[in-house]
Amino acid sequence: MELKNLPSSPGVYIYRDQNKKIIYVGKAINLKNRVSQYFSRPDALGLKTQALVAQIATIETKTLGSEIEALILESSLIKKHRPKYNSQLKDDKNYIYICITKDKLPFVFSAHLSKLPKNAYIYGPFPDASAVKSILKTIRRFFPFYSRPHSSQKCLYCHLRLCPGPHPNPKLYRQNIGKIKKILSGSFKKLQTQLKRELKISSKNQDYELAILARDQLLALNYIIGGWKSLSSLLTSVNLQNDANQIAVNELLTFLKPYFPKLKKINRIEAFDISNSGSNYFTAAMSVFSQDKLDHSQYRQFKIYTKTTPDDPAMLAEAISRRLKHSDWPLPDLILLDGGKPQLSACHPEFISGSLPLLGLAKKEETLIFKSASSWHQVNLPSTSHALLLLQNLRNEAHRFANRYRQKLIQKNLTS
Repeated sequence: MELKNLPSSPGVYIYRDQNKKIIYVGKAINLKNRVSQYFSRPDALGLKTQALVAQIATIETKTLGSEIEALILESSLIKKHRPKYNSQLKDDKNYIYICITKDKLPFVFSAHLSKLPKNAYIYGPFPDASAVKSILKTIRRFFPFYSRPHSSQKCLYCHLRLCPGPHPNPKLYRQNIGKIKKILSGSFKKLQTQLKRELKISSKNQDYELAILARDQLLALNYIIGGWKSLSSLLTSVNLQNDANQIAVNELLTFLKPYFPKLKKINRIEAFDISNSGSNYFTAAMSVFSQDKLDHSQYRQFKIYTKTTPDDPAMLAEAISRRLKHSDWPLPDLILLDGGKPQLSACHPEFISGSLPLLGLAKKEETLIFKSASSWHQVNLPSTSHALLLLQNLRNEAHRFANRYRQKLIQKNLTS
């Protein structure tokens, strides 16, 4: 076996034994480097890998344009041939699969073997779970899909084209899912032909919106399979979720700086909401946006003690007062409340210093309300504003978390 003659491009390598039976399939960004690792330091290999190397009689390679093509071909060959050492070197239960449900509006997600849905299209097995995560993030950027049921309200990523929105066109959505199926099946050339045809027909019919969509997807597909080599480099080069959040943060900072000159950065936002529904169980919750993402590990919940009748402003004031006593928690750059002037007045200025902006978001018109210096301001950001979508999402998370805690308290009382 002449290792020096192996290609240095991405692709799949296939090991066969002396009976020409496939015993292992793997993928690599650089085939030459990856295969050479099996033979350069035999003493550094595990026992199972040493047994594999001892049985290799021939090496076959298939060069491809990118790691995503290699990943999909690797999966296809493993599924077809069930190589002995693919199972022995990595437990089958740890393999990851990509699932597309057969709903009217299908969901796309990854799952392990034990959690595969019964009524779905299944792609895999994939040995590399992190690569599958990268694939789905990349595909979603160019071919938006649902991974779970969507609420009736727009989420943060709807306007960023990472999500089809609450009410997509069912026909167009299913067409999009069909394109994703082609990618996961490795039918890249067929999809390229389809997109070229869609572009031509849409342009001829002067349906420029569909023409632009087809053009962008065609460019994206060409980029996915030819413009880059590794999935890790791809994730750093495309504008994914964290980049979308950074856009929202930058927009929010630009908007607030004239009102709050001391505000230099927004690394952490905390949002507070109350749940009572007129019951005897009053709760508050704090959701957290930190380092360009929602940080569920830092969410906090509060049982309200100072009020026995509904009073959202007073209950918010209690929750924030208790929160600010926690010197062990990181201080936020911005606090967001669900509500308007009454809620803000209850919390300002007793608990908030002038350097810590306090905003209210009133649900009815989604009006942003705040006080800077001695003046009150009411602003309605555009519905497409990234900053508004971020604040709405954070506020909704606090509302959800508060409701969940209240329901938990009610259930605990019923079962005690």
